[in-house]
Formats: sequence, C-alpha cells, structure tokens
Amino acid sequence: MAKGYVFAAAGTAGHIYPAVAVAQALTERGVDPSAVTFVTSRRRVEQEIFSGLPYPRLDLEAAGVAGRNPARLGLALWRLGLSTLRLRSKLAELRPVAVVVFGGYISVVGALAARSLRLPVVVVETNSVMGRANRIASRLAARTFRAFEHGATGSGVPLRAPVLSFKPGPATRDEVVASLGFDPNGVARLVSIFGGSLGSRRINEAALRMLEEDAASGGDQGTLYFVVLGRRDEEEFAPGMARLAAEGGVKVVARGYEERLFEYVACSDVVVCRAGSNTVAELDHFGVPAVLVPLPGSPGGHQEKNAEWLASRGAGVVLADADCNPASLRRALEELVGKAPAFPARAAGTEADSAAQIAAFLGDNFSG
Repeated sequence: MAKGYVFAAAGTAGHIYPAVAVAQALTERGVDPSAVTFVTSRRRVEQEIFSGLPYPRLDLEAAGVAGRNPARLGLALWRLGLSTLRLRSKLAELRPVAVVVFGGYISVVGALAARSLRLPVVVVETNSVMGRANRIASRLAARTFRAFEHGATGSGVPLRAPVLSFKPGPATRDEVVASLGFDPNGVARLVSIFGGSLGSRRINEAALRMLEEDAASGGDQGTLYFVVLGRRDEEEFAPGMARLAAEGGVKVVARGYEERLFEYVACSDVVVCRAGSNTVAELDHFGVPAVLVPLPGSPGGHQEKNAEWLASRGAGVVLADADCNPASLRRALEELVGKAPAFPARAAGTEADSAAQIAAFLGDNFSG
C-alpha cells in the first residue's frame, strides 16, 4: 500500500529550507515525520541542517549536467543515471503517494525515478526564474508551485516553522545583541552582513575595508556589525575582523556560520546579503530593508530578479556585484538606515500560507 512522501531537496539551503517548511506543514496536518523521506546529497550543509530534524534521509550523488566538455558531460550523465536507478529501487520499496522536488539536479533524479514507477510528481520552484532542473521535472509533474507570482501579497516561498513563529521585538533584539557580547543600551543599530553558507568574497572584502576605514576615522560606536563570513571565507577574513574587534574602533562580531541566522536578520535594522529566494522571503516576512548584492551568473539571472522584486516593494537597494566596494556599500547602508520601522507589524502573508497550501494539496490529493 502506498504511503508517505519523498522530498528531493539537496545541495543548498535555498532548496532544502522550503522543503523542510512543507514537511513541517504536513506534520501540522497530522503526518508523522517518519513518513517524509528526504533525498539529499552528501554536502556539509545538509548534515548541519538535518542534524536536528526528525526526517529519514537517502543520500545520493547527482552532479549537475553543465558545460560542453564531453568527458565531464558523460560522467555527469552516468552518475545521473546511476542515481536515478538507485532512487527508483528505493521508491519501489517505499511506494510513496507522491514525490515532491524542490530544485537542483536531485529534482531530475526524483522526477525520472518517480515517473518510471508511475508515481505522481509535484514541483516546488522558489526562485523568480525556474531553474533548468525544475523545468525538466515540471514536464513530468502533476502540479507545479511557483513563488514570486503573488504580486504585493508576499513572495510565496515556504518558510520554516521556527521562522514563522519568531517574533522580533525590543526584548528579543536585546537578547540578540547580548548574545554577541554587547550591552544593548550601547547599540542603536544592528547591521547583519552575510553572503551564504560558503560566503561571498566580494561582500566580505567590501565590508572589511569599509569597517577599516570607519575605524580609522573614529568609527560609529552606535552601530554593531554582525558579519557571517561563510565556511569557505572564514579563514581568510576572520583575522582582519578579529583585529578590528580587538582595537575597538568599530563594534563588530564575525562568525563563520550561524545556524539561526534568521533571528539576527529579524532583529537587524539593515542587512547586506546575496539575493537567494529564501533570504529574500525572510527579509520580506520580517520587513527588514536590505542592500542586495545578487550573485553574478546565477542560473537564469534569478538572484537579480529576486532582488528586483524586493526592491520594487521599497524594501531594498540593489548593488551589482562588480560595484560592491567600501564606498558604494557605505552609501547604500546610509540610504537604508532608519528607512523602515524597527519591528513592523506583519500580517501572515503568502510565506506563512504557501507551505500550508502545498501541504494541503498533497494531503487532499495524495494520501494513503
């Protein structure tokens, strides 16, 4: 008898977090967490995300099919085929009522394996431009959900239960500032800067140089900068940030990774970041203005489109990666500081509704 669901979501937090949000919404509908199996790869970010979650996992190797090198293309297709066969065997054993894919090449594996067994496929696309993998998967899908099609009502990106339940306010902000080692009474503004789980060398470089200049000119002791450097860039930039912190010219705390980054985002006055869909959705949900530096060359230019969507709502300034330097970053921050109320009251928008909407569709149409 068919039972449970299989979610294919791997590689990046931008693919995984929306899938976790839908899984949590299914739990709210009475589905046991053990009935939602995640198909993932073997990256470190996945180990970190799933370490505290109750869902069973199946790890597969699936490399993106990109470029024109015949040898690499052949190897990627071979791995894709092996992963599809392995997943098909697992699906035949699990007999899920539906396979839900969230982007990345695991989506192609999931869709092909599911359709070979005549299992229904559901696609969830969280970016403003549909990725190549989801375009392929959507041809085999019973239903495709697309974010950023809701106009002014919200992004439509599924957000996790801890994000939706977090309520920023003066007391929460004081707790966040205190967790960074500072007296909340001495911090008038909190600015969070990050570039993804690996990091962004462009953003980190511009931020470090800007803070060095500020420290040399006397600094702004009312602003606390929280910088998440990323796993890849921590070793290069942490010493410079530590030196600034020790000298005391500016208030700055730098970390390589922060698991609950959304809490710092929610309590910030301004954020500097890339424009992944999950980040943009959280910024919109919490009503925090941002300097958005889209990743150049993102597939289909989706980060540029994500950033433009948020900026069109009056909630951000878009700064091209090539133009991100200490001077331009300082100007953009000055433009946004004080632009929005500290903790705007937000009605439950489509971020809150979309995970529940997808879970309701799954429960109403594919249950066993």
